[in-house]
Amino acid sequence: MTPPSRPHLPPTARALRARAIAFAFAFAPLAALGAGACAGAESAGSSAHSPTSGPQQRSTVITHDPCDGSGKSAKTVDVNGDGKPDITHVMSGEREVCRIVDLNFDGAIDAFIYYDDKGRERRRESDFDRDGRPDEVAFYENGALTRKERETNFDNKIDTWDYFEGGRLARRDRDSDGDGVIDQWWTYNNPQNPKCAVVATDRNGDGKPDPESAVDLCAEGGAQKTAPAPSAAPSASASAAASAAPAPPVASAVPSAVPAASSASPVVSAAPAASAAPAAPSKPSGKGK
Repeated sequence: MTPPSRPHLPPTARALRARAIAFAFAFAPLAALGAGACAGAESAGSSAHSPTSGPQQRSTVITHDPCDGSGKSAKTVDVNGDGKPDITHVMSGEREVCRIVDLNFDGAIDAFIYYDDKGRERRRESDFDRDGRPDEVAFYENGALTRKERETNFDNKIDTWDYFEGGRLARRDRDSDGDGVIDQWWTYNNPQNPKCAVVATDRNGDGKPDPESAVDLCAEGGAQKTAPAPSAAPSASASAAASAAPAPPVASAVPSAVPAASSASPVVSAAPAASAAPAAPSKPSGKGK
């Protein structure tokens, strides 16, 4: 996924102008994103799972969809004039199948973007920490964001599943200890404040949220509280990798301990910030599966 490295460009006026052009090329099809919002809401709602049937085992494998940027159908764009491709359009006839993007001209691929037969975005793979592997995979239906699968602690395994309704983050499932079983359930209950959620945790390993564990992050007049944190924090090397990561194609920062609410629109922002890890909830060593 990571092409040969090349010298880092100085922040000159030419480079900044080239980067702005790159953003326009990379995300032009996103203008039609809102057209399928209703379909996205229906899909996200049908994905919802009520945690009443015991431990929920999830696949934590991150997969990469093929997107051959070296084939004859590939069309490259050199945005900053250094003789090397920054954007690669992979075509099937006149239709773009997928796109490979290096947003910051460092020679590393930041995102793979995939399109359906109508030219709408259907999938996006983002690499935030420059290790050549996706850290987040976003899924779209009819151009609307419906789900994100995220790897938040640099162990190359999915631990967070976000579900969107009408373009808004509505629900989150978390595997906070990396055993492949869901043990946190987040419900975003305030459309006006994406940071507000009710978080329930499974501490006794029965696969169900413990009633007494529920925390309303915006209870008591909207004062935000601390959410339950994963039992394992990222290593020092992982934290260092996070601080050096490039900008993600989402409005929110990439979480290190507890993921932050993200918007539906994949907009490039500054480098992801690591959030402070609150105290971990007590939890038995064994968990039923």
